[in-house]
Amino acid sequence: MSALLESVGTDWDAVRRDLRGLNLIEDRSQRKQLSKDFYWYSPILSAQLDDCIAELVVKVSTDDDVRQVAATAARHRLPLTVRGGGTGNYGQCVPLEGGLVMDVTPMSRVLEIGGGRMRVQAGARMHDIDLAARETGQALRMWPSTWHVATIGGFIAGGFGGIGVFSPGTLRDSGA
Repeated sequence: MSALLESVGTDWDAVRRDLRGLNLIEDRSQRKQLSKDFYWYSPILSAQLDDCIAELVVKVSTDDDVRQVAATAARHRLPLTVRGGGTGNYGQCVPLEGGLVMDVTPMSRVLEIGGGRMRVQAGARMHDIDLAARETGQALRMWPSTWHVATIGGFIAGGFGGIGVFSPGTLRDSGA
């Protein structure tokens, strides 16, 4: 599928210039790795997604980085796929039509913890969030089985279930 974007005349040198100053991943093996999640659990998805790979991966560290990547994708009319830890198993962070993958894992800070709430960056790993909460006498009520690698952004955007959801329900259920 990546060849499809190349054939419509994307000026990748201009894309790179627009992303200047950011952490670009251009090595094919790294791009391939960062264009995947655990979709391979499914033989159906594996057959459909094995060849999907981003033309560029950008690791973002700040809100300004995110805005720069989003603006570049819009300006060049490129598909933009956001990924965290890549632990989903439905192909949620696979770039179906190439383009850019924006990796948010460097945005991993716990910014604020209060009574029953916290503010964290999208790339913060669930394990680290729970450890930070425990330092304040609190704990996460639910977490995925992949909590050492899974990020909060991916958990909310693509998963929302895991250990602890039996009684209160998932994030989308009332009272969760």
